[in-house]
Amino acid sequence: MSDRDEKDNDRDGAGHEDGTAVAVGGGGWRLLVGDLPLVVVPGLVVELRELPPYSIALDGVVQGPALDLRARRLSFDHHGACIRLVTTATCRQVTDALLLGLDPRRYTVYVNDVDADTALAVALLAHPGWLAAASPVRGPVRRLVEAVAGRDAHGPAYPVAEPGLLAAFAARVPLPSRAGGGGGDAARMAADLSRCVAAIAELASGLAGTGPGGPADGSDPVPAGDQAGRRPAASFRITHAGTGWVMATSDTDAFDRVYEAGHTRAVMWRPLPDGSTAYTVGRRSDLVDGFPVGPVAEPGTILGALAAREPGWGGGSSIGGAPRRPGGSRSSLRPDEVFTIVEAAVTAAG
Repeated sequence: MSDRDEKDNDRDGAGHEDGTAVAVGGGGWRLLVGDLPLVVVPGLVVELRELPPYSIALDGVVQGPALDLRARRLSFDHHGACIRLVTTATCRQVTDALLLGLDPRRYTVYVNDVDADTALAVALLAHPGWLAAASPVRGPVRRLVEAVAGRDAHGPAYPVAEPGLLAAFAARVPLPSRAGGGGGDAARMAADLSRCVAAIAELASGLAGTGPGGPADGSDPVPAGDQAGRRPAASFRITHAGTGWVMATSDTDAFDRVYEAGHTRAVMWRPLPDGSTAYTVGRRSDLVDGFPVGPVAEPGTILGALAAREPGWGGGSSIGGAPRRPGGSRSSLRPDEVFTIVEAAVTAAG
C-alpha cells in the first residue's frame, strides 16, 4: 500500500475544499475537511511503519498508541497493545497532542470507521485553534472531549461528569449506525465524516462562553494586580525571529508564557551579573517538529551545533541549555551568535 499512500499523503488534489470526497486506489476515499487531508478506508489496519511520513492514524488504523517521531508517523488509538483502563480515548490523545504543540497542517489523517471518538478527533485536528489559549471555546471543547472520551473508553457504565454535554453531542452529531465495508461504503463513510465534523464545529461554536462557574477558556480566574501569584502577561520580550522559532529574554523562567503566546519553538536567554548568559533551548514537546533540539550526540541537532562551538551544552530531545560552570557561570556566547547557530541548524534540518 506504500505507493498508494505516498500519493494519498500529497496535499495536491487531496479531495475538495467543500469536504466532498474522491476515490483513491485500494477501496479508499480521500477528502479535505477544512485544510486537513484525510484518507478513509473502511476496516483498514496497518503497521505504523507502512504509512508514509507525516501520517496520523486514528482509532484502530494502527493497533495501539505509537509515535515514530523521526518519520512523523503518529497513532492515536486505545484498542490494541494497551490497557483500556489507563489508555485514554483517541479524541483525548489528540487533544493532549494539540495542547502540547502538535501542528496537524502537514499531516494526512487515516480513518477506518466513523464513531463519536473518531469524528471528534478529526474535528479537533481540523480545528486546532479551538484549543488555543485565547480561544473562547477552549474550555467547553475540553469538557466535551472529556465527556465523549470517558464514554467511548469505558462504555455506557461510565458516569461521565457532564451528561448534558454528551447528550448534546448525541443529538447534534449525525453518527452512522453501521460499519463501513467496500468501496461504496468508503464513499458513504467519507460523506458521513464530513457531516459529523461540520455538526461538531457548529456545536463547538454554540458552546462559546459556557462553563460550570469559570471562564470560557477553562483557566483559573486571576485577580487584578496578579494577586493569584501569576506573573504579568508581559513577562518576556522577543529579541530575534527565526524560521518558525523565536529568541526571547526574560528576568524569570517564562517558557510557559512564550508557549501561551503561540510560540512552540524558542530559545530563552538572560544576562547574568558575571557577564555570561543563561540560555534554554526548548520546544513545547517532541510532537513539535522543525526544531531539532537535541541530544548533543545526535547529528544535526541544535544542542550539537552549540556544543561544537562551546563545549558543555547539553540536554534532551525537547529541552536543553548552556554550560553550567563552577561558580555559576554559563555561556560566553552572545545572543546574536546563538541565534546564528540555531537558525543554521533549523534551516539545515528543513
